[in-house]
Amino acid sequence: MNNKLLTLSIDGTVLSSLEDPALRCPRGVHVSETGQLLVCVHGSHNVIQVDGKGGVLTLVSKDDGLNYPESVYYSARTGRLIVGNTSNDLLVINTKSLFVTCVRI
Repeated sequence: MNNKLLTLSIDGTVLSSLEDPALRCPRGVHVSETGQLLVCVHGSHNVIQVDGKGGVLTLVSKDDGLNYPESVYYSARTGRLIVGNTSNDLLVINTKSLFVTCVRI
């Protein structure tokens, strides 16, 4: 199911569906403490934020060093966005200063 993000109920009923060309092979998903939905888009080499109305905002992209992102986590306490790449790199983005650090595992 490429280019599509589904929201399901606990019993598997489809609650909502978002189809967007920006969603090429979505992978890891994280809902932050503040309710932000973050999605790793493997095929587009980016992490997007989806709002409650289906609006899409690119947070981090290949230009920032992403390479097939698989997992994402955001900490409101530290203001850091952590993204795991297929190539065993972790990108740590300080969202307050926009400073990006790449850590090879």
